[in-house]
Amino acid sequence: MDESYAISPVYVTDEDATNVGLISALYKEVLESIATSPNAEVNYLVAEGSVLAHHVLESRGFKKYEDVFLTENARYFTYRIGACELLCQLGLDKIDTPDLLAHQLSSEILEANALFHQTLYFGSRAEWMLFNSIPEIIRLVRGGHASKPGGVPSGTGRWGVVDPAERFVVTLENFLGDARQQLFEHVLKHKADFKLGTVIDRESEKAVVNERLRRSKTLDNLGGLEKLFTEHLKEVLSSVLTRLDHPAFPLRDIEIQITASGDGDYFRMHKDGGDDDTRELSFVYFFHQEPRRFSGGEFRIFDAQKVEDEYVPTDLSQTLSPRQDMIVFFPSVNEHEILPVRVPSRTFEDSRFTVNGWIHRKTEGKTSGCGHCSS
Repeated sequence: MDESYAISPVYVTDEDATNVGLISALYKEVLESIATSPNAEVNYLVAEGSVLAHHVLESRGFKKYEDVFLTENARYFTYRIGACELLCQLGLDKIDTPDLLAHQLSSEILEANALFHQTLYFGSRAEWMLFNSIPEIIRLVRGGHASKPGGVPSGTGRWGVVDPAERFVVTLENFLGDARQQLFEHVLKHKADFKLGTVIDRESEKAVVNERLRRSKTLDNLGGLEKLFTEHLKEVLSSVLTRLDHPAFPLRDIEIQITASGDGDYFRMHKDGGDDDTRELSFVYFFHQEPRRFSGGEFRIFDAQKVEDEYVPTDLSQTLSPRQDMIVFFPSVNEHEILPVRVPSRTFEDSRFTVNGWIHRKTEGKTSGCGHCSS
């Protein structure tokens, strides 16, 4: 169950703009309604470089996490705190609602709540009032921001709403189920067999290690799980193509690779295929140790549009957080990247792991792709 909340600023009429008691009373009612669960937490996304918002939220007990959410204009970091703790931090657990409405509150509580609520209000004002501006604080984006501590998944969106990104990316939950643990054990057993991740050099067309573009380690062996994995892929392929509105194609083979992304690892913007090779669809399957001990590593993908003879990225993108046992499918011509991963322990078993690969179409006279680009 998702228990992350981004409580909006309290909107009042102009004559009540400085009525801190009224604003605090309304916020207190909302906090108390969600604080009935000990796991409920309050989240805000704050723009990188924000000074006042960072200071105010941190002074009220919020913790900043390095998980990044990207918009077209700015980078946002997640600030979170338990709902019960926020009640205490604002002093709202010690005062009744009628006293707040009557402004029967201490100077300390008055000043703390005034600064907190006015920062929320003015920090988020650009998002709902001004055109073509960059808000300092934005609402919590369901399904697009990083997971909560321990790998607890975030929300997955609202029923009945068609995600415009689904035309170029499809996600499926619970892909391997119980077999995921076998995959994780296989990875640990073959730790010594992982090699430095490579990219294809454009001039030599050879696989090379280039840490300006990519940092990771890879393993080209799923062992006995490869057959199970490919069978699962074939079972869902038809529905994935339908959801992507992608034409069906004759299947040639499926290329598979395991990637381990440790502390500081990343993969800059790249694409896996094009008209000159046979890679039709790419996929990324996420798995990791429980509880999750890494942050970051979000997968960002752009929509693609064909201009003359080349696919180029559009302004529409989707940023997905690594979620246990989730697989992502997308056309191989779409540009994508992996944001930096943070693994505080710096141990291999705490890494961000993926099974990534490419589904090839059967076409004569075509090459088989760039070989070692993975997501």
